[in-house]
Amino acid sequence: MRPGPRSRILTRRALGGWLASLAAAAGLRPAAAEAAAQAPLPGESVLGDPGLREAALRGVARRLGCADPLAAAEARATLGRLAGTDPEAACLVRIYRAFDAPSATVWQADGAGVATDTLALLHAAIRDCRPVAFGYTDLAGARTHRRVRPLALAYPPQGMKLLAWCETRQASRQFFVRAISGPQVCTGGFRSGRRALLEQLAAEAGPEPNWS
Repeated sequence: MRPGPRSRILTRRALGGWLASLAAAAGLRPAAAEAAAQAPLPGESVLGDPGLREAALRGVARRLGCADPLAAAEARATLGRLAGTDPEAACLVRIYRAFDAPSATVWQADGAGVATDTLALLHAAIRDCRPVAFGYTDLAGARTHRRVRPLALAYPPQGMKLLAWCETRQASRQFFVRAISGPQVCTGGFRSGRRALLEQLAAEAGPEPNWS
C-alpha cells in the first residue's frame, strides 16, 4: 500500500520545538526556550505563557524577512497554521514585521532612558487589555494628555514606541515611550474589541517595514 499524503497538521511536539527555537533566537535563555517546547497548548493560544507567545511571534516576524527563502517559507507556513488557533497571530506578526528593527542593540540603547516601572505598567496593560492614561510630549515639545487602548510595544530604530488606539484622537497612534509621563491604568477593558483594533493597526502598518 502506498503511504497516504503527509499530514499538514502541526503536532504539539513539532510546534513546540519550532517555537522554542524562535524563542531562543529572540534572546530567551535555554531553559525558557525549552519550556516553550514543553508548554501545554490551550485552545485560545498556542502558548499558555504570554511572554513566550510574544517572543515566538516576533521570531516568526523576523524569519519572514529572512534572506534564506526556505526559512521564510517555513515562517509563512507556520503562521498560516497558527492563524487557526490564535486569530491575533497574523495581525501581531505583521505589526512586529512593520515596526521592529532587526538589531537588538537599538532596543537596548533606547531602553536606557525609560523607567522600568513604566514599561512594566505598559506590558501589563497590553496583556490585560486595560486602557492607560498619560501625559505626552511630542517632538515639537507640545504636551497633551492622552487616554489610549495599548496594543503592542514596538522597537524601530527611532526609539521604543507604544502602538495604541487613542481614545482622545479616535485613531491609531504611535507614542515614543521615553516621552510618556505619569502613566496610569484606567478602569474598564477592551478585550472584546482588541482583535478589530489590531486588524486596523496591521492594515495601516502595511506589509513592509516602516522605519522612516
